[in-house]
Amino acid sequence: MRVALSDPQPERRFFRRGWVTFDRTVNIKEICWNLQNIRLRDCELSPGVNRDLTRRVRNINGMTQHKQILRNDIKLAAKLIHAMDDRTQLWGAGEAQLPSEVSNLPSQNPILKNITDYLIEEVSAEEEELLGRSGEPSEETPKEGNPAEITVERDEKLVKVLDKLLLYLRIVHSVDYYNTSEYLNEDEMPNRCGIIHVRGPIPPNRVTHREVAEWQKTFEEKLMPLFSIRESLSEEEALKMGKKDPEQEVENFVTSNTLELGKDKWQCPLSGKKFKGPEFVRKHIFNKHAEKIEEVKKEVSFFNNFLMDAKRPALPEFKLNQPPVPGQGLAPGLPYPPQAPQGLMPYGQPRPPILGYGGGPPYPPAPYAAGRGNYDTFRGQAGYLNKPRNRMVRGDPRAIVEYRDLDAPEDVDFF
Repeated sequence: MRVALSDPQPERRFFRRGWVTFDRTVNIKEICWNLQNIRLRDCELSPGVNRDLTRRVRNINGMTQHKQILRNDIKLAAKLIHAMDDRTQLWGAGEAQLPSEVSNLPSQNPILKNITDYLIEEVSAEEEELLGRSGEPSEETPKEGNPAEITVERDEKLVKVLDKLLLYLRIVHSVDYYNTSEYLNEDEMPNRCGIIHVRGPIPPNRVTHREVAEWQKTFEEKLMPLFSIRESLSEEEALKMGKKDPEQEVENFVTSNTLELGKDKWQCPLSGKKFKGPEFVRKHIFNKHAEKIEEVKKEVSFFNNFLMDAKRPALPEFKLNQPPVPGQGLAPGLPYPPQAPQGLMPYGQPRPPILGYGGGPPYPPAPYAAGRGNYDTFRGQAGYLNKPRNRMVRGDPRAIVEYRDLDAPEDVDFF
């Protein structure tokens, strides 16, 4: 039987999952039924039978079959293996050090032996120079189609080397390379090696150089957190964040429990006994309340360990809503942002204009325009989407016969 617990989730009232693995001969449903309606320290249990994994092998973009991406993945996987081996002190002793160059990879790990042979690409520069074709496009470049597009080429040698590195990461260090994630406490989970992501089939369409470069850049950014081998903060950083001194905290505890009642009258609040001097109270606390001193030391040790942990759990950071920039997020051909859904609007927020016409320049805001407030700005512009706009003032195609007295004062709001 194995037990695995996930980290509490502060945003969900510190909800956490737990997996208990039983022997296959037990009646798991009966066990779950017996655990119903049980409370542990004001915590409710919601037991259920864990379903088996539906898709243990999952595909990613087939563009990863390209030899340029394969060679780059070999380089990243080798550096990641080096970092993980140093973190767990495998294949060598000493403190973990972040590798700066692939050439510094340790030779103790047999999986990395002669790995540099596959990191250097072979080119025919001498042949091109002798034939006078330097600077010209290679013969492999297709004459038809877009020259910026390339065909995904698979190199079986690179695939074999890379798969060996990825299996080492997955089995030894519980790192799913193509998912850029590390499965913590996997040994305690019901499935020791549950999910793995692999390369998908080669795409039928050609890809561009830009797509290959963007894929490599984005993938390296996602993989960077796994290279952080620092498990604890430095002493200087810990002091800045408030690391506590155990001896000082014990002194503070003794001082706070040494109460002066009057002249030559001192009391220990823990027991209520009175003494003639503070030194007697101090001696009494160390002799009669040694368990309290140990509790203080344990609290300090727990706080310092939590503070020194570089991967300690923390509350999620919520980003404040930034005010929209004028003209930002406009779709091409639309003078205004998309219409918001119908419903109550927040206090103080103006209702977005109606997108009921097909063309025309955007109208400037006129909060103090003549007429009924700001109505004249959008007057008569409502209608249906993609409906041709009538050139008259009103959207109705039927003209309204108006009467205007030339002797009457000017009024902008007339029919």
